[in-house]
Amino acid sequence: MDTLLCKLARYYASLSYDEVPAEVIEKAKRSLADFLSELAAGFYVGELAEAVNPYLVELGGKPESTLLCVGRKMPAQNAALGMGVMAHAIELDDGHRWGTSHPAVAIMPAVLAMAEREKSSYGEILLAIVIGYDMMLRTARAINPAHLKKGFHSTGTCGSLGAAAACAKLLNLDEEKTAYAISMGGLQSAGLQEMLHDHPGVKPLQPGKSASAGVLAADLAKRGAKSPRTLFEGEHGWLKAMCDSNYSAEALIGDLGTRFEILYTYTKLYPTCRHCHAAIDLAREARETLSCDPADIEYIEVKTYRLGIVEVGRIQVPKTQQEAMFSLPFAVAIALTRGNVTLQDYTPETLSDPKLISLAEKVHVIEDEKLNDLYPEERGAHMKVVLRDGRSFEKYIPVAKGEPEFPVTDEDLKEKLQAMLSPYYPNAFFEGLWKMTVEGDIESRSYEEIIEHFGRFCS
Repeated sequence: MDTLLCKLARYYASLSYDEVPAEVIEKAKRSLADFLSELAAGFYVGELAEAVNPYLVELGGKPESTLLCVGRKMPAQNAALGMGVMAHAIELDDGHRWGTSHPAVAIMPAVLAMAEREKSSYGEILLAIVIGYDMMLRTARAINPAHLKKGFHSTGTCGSLGAAAACAKLLNLDEEKTAYAISMGGLQSAGLQEMLHDHPGVKPLQPGKSASAGVLAADLAKRGAKSPRTLFEGEHGWLKAMCDSNYSAEALIGDLGTRFEILYTYTKLYPTCRHCHAAIDLAREARETLSCDPADIEYIEVKTYRLGIVEVGRIQVPKTQQEAMFSLPFAVAIALTRGNVTLQDYTPETLSDPKLISLAEKVHVIEDEKLNDLYPEERGAHMKVVLRDGRSFEKYIPVAKGEPEFPVTDEDLKEKLQAMLSPYYPNAFFEGLWKMTVEGDIESRSYEEIIEHFGRFCS
């Protein structure tokens, strides 16, 4: 059989570390450092993690993999679930604009849980991450934006396929069993956007479940379970179910070996939904250009695309931290007032600040048909800020900082991670983590030392 799934499974099962370009491996290292830092911060501020972590500890079970920060070993599936929930809690994890999804929080927990259990090398971990990202983001690219418009959460629905592919690699499955694993990952696809409109704090459950599903799928495939190899193009297959007929087979299987999707991911600099970021970049520039008291601002207009407005344009004045992460008006108000938007800006005091509330109420978010047409090639914003004295700022940017066309430097990334971790950990935690994940020879690194590092600083 030579289905779309079989073509992908054949490629991933045969791919070796030496065949992956150096720039792809370097990106994987930094993505891992980013993920682990977000997990470490999410342990302290994650609303859902407060319920999930004790639940997983109480379940107990076979001590296979460590739930980082909690420091307890448990079944690999459960450790993957918990790490996915913590890492997605603060809306600072990486993403992919063509697939409208967040790969790290679905792929990394599955890889780390499986790798600890299987005693995989650091090189094997990086290769699995590359494969997991590629599988997840190819599926997401193939079905979006139609998938998102139907109300699905791509991180949840596509993450289980990528997690399954990554875990299959760590188990060294052949191409047939890799296909079965990915297929079973697809059968577990789940995730809806409705969580954005009522209690968005539950959102991390979806990538956590994807990670857990990937572990389960690979384990079952190794034990002989089989699943439809016609998963994608079948009469009742995944592609039709996820987006009717609005999918691209070329996006799914094209350029295997030359288009590594991890290189097309973005890095977040602000703890908000990505649809806010172009507007935040503009607000920071407007603040610097106008050099005014925010009280002197008369009017703020943000033009952007429909999907962005659906996700972040409807909450003018948030009541909770989780709502604030999905409020473009409030993020713009913070950026204009403080010059940045950080995790520490979303405190109860900030949310009740009358000056910020007043400024957020001046932000008018408008749908722009031209930007609708450009999405997702461009996920930009047009901003106009008018002052009472008649001065104004007006500018459009096509993408926010952190995209492949406008990448962050190592210094940018370090600054983000240090600022994010500093309220909870001494600087030695970040410095050690960066050294273990990014620097040094691959052969001298291991996941075990990362687990021990977390153990020294988490209590």
